[in-house]
Amino acid sequence: KQWYQRRVRGTFYVTGNHEYYTNDVDNWLNYLRDHLGLVTLHNQHHVVTEGNATLCIAGIDDPQAKKMSYPDHSPDPITAARGCPSDTPIVMLAHQPKAAQLSIKSLPRVDLVLSGHTHGGQFFPVHIPVYLVNPFFAGLYEVTPDTHVYVSRGLRFYGAPTRLFAYPEFTSVYLHSNQK
Repeated sequence: KQWYQRRVRGTFYVTGNHEYYTNDVDNWLNYLRDHLGLVTLHNQHHVVTEGNATLCIAGIDDPQAKKMSYPDHSPDPITAARGCPSDTPIVMLAHQPKAAQLSIKSLPRVDLVLSGHTHGGQFFPVHIPVYLVNPFFAGLYEVTPDTHVYVSRGLRFYGAPTRLFAYPEFTSVYLHSNQK
């Protein structure tokens, strides 16, 4: 467990579309939680405190779940953030950019949404439809001065083992408190 969980704060996980293709997503979530020690966020949140700083990490299920006959796994940002302290920043984990957009539209406040799914378009000409059907494509977006979305290109690929003008990335996010 130590190689991926070096900090007390935890390693947080939300479902992506591919977990639902296995038709065994609940067993996946149980395994990740019970055997690997990940904090699985199934339309849930986890409050993290360090010193005087508090952060609410919320996570929603992937929109693909409903299409794959998992009606109890539909993304629900309101349920995920319910109970987050009102004065605490919210970081929402949402695999698809469409779920990121749903979070922003559904909640009165989300400070940061971390997303992925697009693979940065992966290769030309796939870039074009991926760019057109997603509200956020790759990189950092300022939705409002207080709300940002970051979409990672990820490390791997989908389908053909090819990337062309869509470089892989490993993203590290460092959050700093304004509180003393």
